[in-house]
Order: sequence, then structure tokens, then C-alpha cells
Amino acid sequence: MLRRYNVEAVGIESPAFESVNASAHYALMMFSLEPIFERRRDCVLFDPMTLKLAVTGKGNADKSDMQRVVQLDTASTTVIDNNEADAYCIARAAARFIQCMRGELPPDELTAHEARVFLTRQRRRKKNDGSISVKQVAHAFRENSRWFQFDRVPTGSVSLPDKSAIDKSLVEWLETHDNPKPVKPAKS
Repeated sequence: MLRRYNVEAVGIESPAFESVNASAHYALMMFSLEPIFERRRDCVLFDPMTLKLAVTGKGNADKSDMQRVVQLDTASTTVIDNNEADAYCIARAAARFIQCMRGELPPDELTAHEARVFLTRQRRRKKNDGSISVKQVAHAFRENSRWFQFDRVPTGSVSLPDKSAIDKSLVEWLETHDNPKPVKPAKS
């Protein structure tokens, strides 16, 4: 398919590691990544919760929510199979993420849910000393773990490239974006 349709980038649903079939799903993902790497196509991985968050704004969305998103996006009254709905949502999210990272899709044109998952999502953790650590977990900050620019790997090499600089327009958008207010440590 990569050769026949000249695919530029691929989106894959990565396994939810706590699931019963996690090892089989992981093996399938690795099997799928090999030809993507071989053909040097960019790749974006979405775990089920992150995909649902990007598409619906709810990390616990169910299959019918995903099917409804596809119906609305395609303006179709037909309800497609839930696995096809997931595949559609992954392909759309991966394409929009790659376009955003390449500077082809301005952040202001992302949905609020996409902007959160792609650019602004953070994880806050309270440290033992009471301070709060903030870690950027948005996809833009997870190159070589949630998204890969395999097209930058020279033929004959298997080493992932160094992380690339985030597009200047994205940095400017992030600097002007209203980030959530910092969490104040709880008083003891």
C-alpha cells in the first residue's frame, strides 16, 4: 500500500498496554512499523485514550462516539464499522498532526482538542517537597517516541535522527497561547 498509493505519512494506533492482548497488539504494531521505516515514511502513534481525546475531547469516548465523529466529518448518514471509524480518526489525526508540525496547518486551524493533544498537553506531578513538576506530553514534544520522521534517516542507517527543532510558528503560537494557570501546591 505504501508503494501503490505513495503515502507520505502513516498513523498507527499503539496498543493499550494494560489490555489482555497487549503483547499481540504490540507485535502487530512492530510488524507494521518495519515497512514504514523501510520506505522512510513519517509515522505518528496514538494510544486509544489520546486518540479519543484528540477527536472527541473525552479520553473515555466509546465506539459510538468515534463513529459519530466520522459521520459528522464525512457528512454521511451511514454508520461505519467501529474499527473503520478508529482507522479513519487515526488517519485524519495523523495527517493533521504532520501538517501542523511541517507548518502547513496553522495551530489556530486545529480544533481545541487537537491543539491540546498535539501542542499544549502537560502532565503535572506533585513532588515530595510540595513543588509541582510540569512535563510537556503533547505529541509535538515526543519526537522519536510518539512520532517519527523516518524520512530523515539516511538509506542504510537504522539510527533515529536527532530531534528536530519545532517550527518557529508553532513556538510563537505556544508562547502566545493561554496556557492553564499553574497549580498551587496544597497547603499541609
